[in-house]
Amino acid sequence: MNINFELYRIFYVVATTGNITKASKELMISQPAISKSIKNLECQLGGDLFVRTKRGVILTDEGKEFYYYIKQAMEYIYNAENKFTDLINLETGSVRIGVSTTL
Repeated sequence: MNINFELYRIFYVVATTGNITKASKELMISQPAISKSIKNLECQLGGDLFVRTKRGVILTDEGKEFYYYIKQAMEYIYNAENKFTDLINLETGSVRIGVSTTL
C-alpha cells in the first residue's frame, strides 16, 4: 500500500478532535476536502474508520485500532521535528572543539 501521508495526518486530527469542523479549522482545509480525504483513506484501506453522527464522528473498532498506531507514528514525527529544530537552533546537541597538540 502506498497511501499519502497527508491522509494519515487528516485522519489523526479528525480522530483526535472527533469532529470534522474542528479538524477543518485546525488543518485549515475545507470540510468537504476533509470528508473526501477520509473517504479516500477508507477506500484505500478497505473499511470504515468512522461512524458519522449529528455531533461529529466516532471511531469504529477498526478505526480505534488504526488510530492507536497512527497516533504513535504522529508523535514520533512531531518529536523528530522538535528535535531537529532544537539541533538547528543550537538548543541541544554537542559542540566539538579541535585543538592542535603543537600549541
